[in-house]
Amino acid sequence: MWEPRSLDKKILTVTVSLIICVFALSLVTPAISKKPDNTVKEFPNDGAINGDISIEIYWDKRCTKRVSSIDWGSLEPGTNKTVTLFIKNKGKNQVTLSYYTSNWKPSEIANYLNLTWDYTGQSIEFKEIVQVVFALYVSENAETIEIFSFDITIIDTQ
Repeated sequence: MWEPRSLDKKILTVTVSLIICVFALSLVTPAISKKPDNTVKEFPNDGAINGDISIEIYWDKRCTKRVSSIDWGSLEPGTNKTVTLFIKNKGKNQVTLSYYTSNWKPSEIANYLNLTWDYTGQSIEFKEIVQVVFALYVSENAETIEIFSFDITIIDTQ
């Protein structure tokens, strides 16, 4: 004999099971979709900042607060803002660093912003931590853009 409550329980059980499966797949999918050559890290500025898999990027010298993004805040034309980061070599070999920017949004903002750092190319030994200061300069000719983002990718070379 058909009982409405029994059917409701079955529907609820199936629905909850589906939700759990979808949630589990959402956690697994990013790991599956990563490139096999995972040697680069990126992270947002309100964009991303990432580093190679042999380096880690922190806000503090003791390396307790990892960096995932940089919020540059409000910037006026003709000004700059600096951010101090600490980069730790967690690989077994000494490395040197380089970086590039990508994913500028809106794309035209790249014409008005210039990112530099004070890293001088010195070798970084295993477990060594170096302080790096990024500076974001805003052109005096910059147009008003309320929201922008770009990614910084830090690459190590051995």
